[in-house]
Amino acid sequence: MLFPCGALGMKAVVFDMDGVLVNFNIDSRRIKAEIIEYFERLGFPKGALSPDLPFSKIKDEAERHFSSKGMGKEKILEILRAAERMAVDHEMEAAKTTILLPGAKETVSSLKSMGVKLAIFTYNNSKAVQMALERLGIDGYFDAVVTRDQVESPKPSPCHLKRVLELLGVSAEDALVVGDSEMDIKPAKELAVKVAAITTGVRSEEELRSHSPDYIVKGLSEVIEIVKKG
Repeated sequence: MLFPCGALGMKAVVFDMDGVLVNFNIDSRRIKAEIIEYFERLGFPKGALSPDLPFSKIKDEAERHFSSKGMGKEKILEILRAAERMAVDHEMEAAKTTILLPGAKETVSSLKSMGVKLAIFTYNNSKAVQMALERLGIDGYFDAVVTRDQVESPKPSPCHLKRVLELLGVSAEDALVVGDSEMDIKPAKELAVKVAAITTGVRSEEELRSHSPDYIVKGLSEVIEIVKKG
């Protein structure tokens, strides 16, 4: 059944990927621990970085430290690229085995048939994301897919989400973000985009509520009603 866009409360839905559309099978803590060990072997103070920090923060701290020690920009870039390759290798392996979460394909299909624009903004890398979307048969549903390597400042920076909205051609008030962590909630709130936090990913309902999302949902099918009501 088709719904004219004017009849909908929202014109676009922007999904995080891992933990929202597909199961979260990336051991991000292990990846970050390996990268921290790599930086420490190159002279970063041992124990100064934690795998609990966002990947972007870990890289920023490493860049700042090596720069303060007089290391040249090209050498620092070489180190950061090597760290990125370590993360990509893990993410590519995860993309080979990830599965769709319950209701994922049905939800994006229903939203698409309603005339809603769909997008993904993810901290995953572009190669792994494309592999997973194609393997799972949902790559054709999205009007925009923006990964961390396709923006200068990935989420939680609002620049990431802002780029998605620009590609979709919609305003903040006409969009809904669906995510499973503060990495999704924070940029949405900064841009005044409504956000539905879903409990299928890395954070508990209590943790999600502490970041004050507009909605808490336990399954993707609930997103359809939110879109209809606006």
